[in-house]
Amino acid sequence: MLKVFCLCLLFISLKAAPWREMKTFNVAKDEMIKIMVKSEGQERILSWRWTLYTDKALIVHENFDRFVGQHVLYAGYSNQSFRKQLLPAVKSERDAAYVIIVFKKFDEGAKKAQFDLLLFDKEKRIVLDYLTEK
Repeated sequence: MLKVFCLCLLFISLKAAPWREMKTFNVAKDEMIKIMVKSEGQERILSWRWTLYTDKALIVHENFDRFVGQHVLYAGYSNQSFRKQLLPAVKSERDAAYVIIVFKKFDEGAKKAQFDLLLFDKEKRIVLDYLTEK
């Protein structure tokens, strides 16, 4: 019985991704990624760039709604991503709209970092307009 339950859970989790939108970026050093976040009559810019890659660590600077942050990310490890909340929750915490930016890998030859942007927006309150096309 437990095996059947686990298999059903696995099937359900593989069938539907929890994120609504995904985009991959290949970014050179100091190249700025800009995304217009449109929601509820507001337009705000989410941006990020990386400045240093050393010892398998990537230094990333991000900015959203005049709040800045700096992250040290490692591809393939538990601290390979950061989360940025775009809108607060309406009913429960599960309704909050946010993106997760994941550092996937670093291409030593091209000197570019690969990122995946995942939009979690259960209530469909956000529209992303990619100002930087990659």
